[in-house]
Amino acid sequence: MGQTFNFSEETNIKLDYINIPVLAKYYFNESLSLHAGPQIGFLISAEEEYEYSESGGGQSVSESETIDAKDFYSSIDLGLALGAEYELDMGVFFGARYTLGLSNIIDTEEDDFSVQNNVIQVSVGYKF
Repeated sequence: MGQTFNFSEETNIKLDYINIPVLAKYYFNESLSLHAGPQIGFLISAEEEYEYSESGGGQSVSESETIDAKDFYSSIDLGLALGAEYELDMGVFFGARYTLGLSNIIDTEEDDFSVQNNVIQVSVGYKF
């Protein structure tokens, strides 16, 4: 009878950016507007958390580590934003925006491997 071995591996990546959109806004009327334009993002921090566990044959091994991974990611992220906003008469507004990532955020020599950030934003606010 053979032994059973279990293996588990998980990696979580957390990237923090400061994004600066430069948007043109078109007003259909006083309440509804559409906005579009480029966005540039600056990478502030990048962390990778790695967890590994293996068990079998009466033995168990596990390890975890968090590393600064900023060197593996591009410091600049370019995107194209498109969104809409609706404002009520009392100053409350609702907005939604989609940002399509245009640049490869992985800083690698391989040409066939590319990762882009794509972001959906929803906002509610008050203008005074």
